[in-house]
Amino acid sequence: MQLLTRLVLRLGAVGLLMLALAFALTLFAARQDIADEIQGSQRTGQLIAALSALQDEAPLVQHAQRIDALNRSDRLRNFHVALLDGEGRRLTASAQPTPASELPWLHRFVVSETSVPVYSLPLRRPGGEQVTIQLEPNPQPESAEAITSALVQLALFAALVVALVAALAYSLKRALLPLEDVLAGIARIEAGDYSARIARCATRELNQIGQALNHLAAALTEQIAKQRELLHRLQDVQENERRTLAHDLHDEFGQRLTALQVDASYLLRQCAADPALAACAQAMHDNSSSILSQLRGLLAQLRPYGLQGDEEHDIALEEALRELVRQRQSRGDAALDCRLHTDLKDVSLPPRLSVALYRIAQEALTNAMRHSAASLVTLSLTVDEARRSVSLVVADNGRGLSPDAAPDAAPGLGLAGIRERVLAHQGELTLADASPSGLALSARFSLC
Repeated sequence: MQLLTRLVLRLGAVGLLMLALAFALTLFAARQDIADEIQGSQRTGQLIAALSALQDEAPLVQHAQRIDALNRSDRLRNFHVALLDGEGRRLTASAQPTPASELPWLHRFVVSETSVPVYSLPLRRPGGEQVTIQLEPNPQPESAEAITSALVQLALFAALVVALVAALAYSLKRALLPLEDVLAGIARIEAGDYSARIARCATRELNQIGQALNHLAAALTEQIAKQRELLHRLQDVQENERRTLAHDLHDEFGQRLTALQVDASYLLRQCAADPALAACAQAMHDNSSSILSQLRGLLAQLRPYGLQGDEEHDIALEEALRELVRQRQSRGDAALDCRLHTDLKDVSLPPRLSVALYRIAQEALTNAMRHSAASLVTLSLTVDEARRSVSLVVADNGRGLSPDAAPDAAPGLGLAGIRERVLAHQGELTLADASPSGLALSARFSLC
């Protein structure tokens, strides 16, 4: 159901309920007014009877007492009766002032300020005595009744407004309650979790948004899966190219350099009597030895010992990392201390993941040696059996990241390559400040 339709139906139901209540209260007020009018007619009849009794021989004082009793009984709503003798003296009590209302200004507004004249009715008693009956107007009861009716209508209108607002708030709260699931789904998508789906809801607009987000998450999941597969293929191609290049360098350049060394050694022995020729042969031998040594180092980077495994042989990741640390330690500054800690708990890692961990450690160690000005670099490779994950942490005590740079915005093609490998294996990469100084790079991968 549409949100607008739901709101209109609920507000219409509340409005009809309040109209029914107002109609019932109006009928009740009308019934009470009719009863008051009937009582007023009876009181008028009692007044007529009291005035008719003036024609008997009873003393005026007795008639005045009867009229006072009628006035005090509040049976006469809109006027007060006064009895005057022939000389104009008032025989009945004066009208008592009406108690002050809680809203005097409203009474003054309702009651007209124009004075209503007193109606006088002269009568002659059987003995010839002249008396006067005066009807003094008293609009206060009618004013109070009118104000009460207006206040009741105002209260009904206020109750209607409050009920409509409450119904609107309740309807919006119930209708927008699924919005929490939509926002949670958006947060999960923003965090990179595209597996969860937003449940269907009764509000059509929110349901359309949720289903659109589900389609978006499914499309992103498909695209990321394709991206990961492409990254896997690129990295496989890269490793194959490194393997091929390493084989070519070893088979071609290695053998030729070795042959060149043998030739230089032979020339060195044959021309021992000629110092100039012997020096040339020695230089050829030394240069070929230097090139061969550099070639071995290059081969170790392209296809290090330990990563020679394939589908039939496990990759010796720990041995490869130890050899990496040894090579970097031997070629780096003597003041730089490289340390390695591994705890794989006899867990066999997938070959692709092992290669990715090695390449991440290789690039992170290179960055630390080149850019951090650190004196200590620690590599830690551990397996968490409880969480079924493997983590690689490379920490140094160098200068760390720039204070103005965000950790996930650190520059460098090497870090971009690390991110690609982490993304390809659905891992998590974090860069944080090490204690007390330096940078800690952490890559965690699930083994599930």
